[in-house]
Amino acid sequence: MKILNSPFDNISMQRKYSRIPKDVGQRIKSFRERKNLTQARMAEMIGVSETYVGFIEQGVRNPSISTLDKIARVLGVKLSDLFS
Repeated sequence: MKILNSPFDNISMQRKYSRIPKDVGQRIKSFRERKNLTQARMAEMIGVSETYVGFIEQGVRNPSISTLDKIARVLGVKLSDLFS
């Protein structure tokens, strides 16, 4: 009996999924800058620290869906816009 491999056994899949936090962070930063918001102001508006916003934008932290929803609302975009 063959054991099914995890989708993350494939190196290209690992690379693809490891880029998601960085890509989302870059989109957030781009939208934030277009709205002329500082990291500090956006952090205040969504109830997190400025450092945490910086980590999100760098792809270092993975925010919850709830936090991403708050970010999208502050930026005036759909939640799905952060992923595409």
